[in-house]
Amino acid sequence: MTKPILGYWDRRGVAEPIRYLLHYKKIDFEDKRYNPDDPGCHVWKKDKFSLGLDFPNLPYYIDGDLKLTQSIAIMRYLGYKHGLSYKSNEQQLRTMVAEQQSFEFSQKLKSFTRGDESETTGKDEFLKSVQPMFQQWEKFLGENKFLAGDDMTYVDFMVYEALDLYRLQQETILDDYPSLKAYFKRMRDLPELQEYLNSPAHM
Repeated sequence: MTKPILGYWDRRGVAEPIRYLLHYKKIDFEDKRYNPDDPGCHVWKKDKFSLGLDFPNLPYYIDGDLKLTQSIAIMRYLGYKHGLSYKSNEQQLRTMVAEQQSFEFSQKLKSFTRGDESETTGKDEFLKSVQPMFQQWEKFLGENKFLAGDDMTYVDFMVYEALDLYRLQQETILDDYPSLKAYFKRMRDLPELQEYLNSPAHM
């Protein structure tokens, strides 16, 4: 049986939550990474239209005849397949809201770090401006163990990654949010992730 293949650039990006989920579930997969510094992206362009993808893009996930692109579609599929989906109507609503909000949360930081805002606004001012988002996450999480409640879902890996990227901008950014800080540590300390988090593959 061939291994599933996750294809993406050799960086964290939107594929990192997918990697977390696969490692957490101990899925033996090929982490195919394309060099983003390859002039003209020749290797990716060679593969792009030869893999049979409906909408050729990165990341992609191939598992036998199953071929998917779009990071959230991949996360949803893997969540459903590996028991990391919602288990009630309430969990479904919380998962759907958290999924969409996590995308906006991540995009806010991405727009800052890759755009002109980092030069015009400055990091301190930007991090101050996003505090209301952290307050909202703190309130949404409340006393729950995970975002949907007591059960982990695929969206937890998406939010964990976003929180980690914000933490890399300011190490103490979670200090004013005890529930969120405990949640972050709970995710980071998952035994199933330790080998990957402590490996050179994790940037």
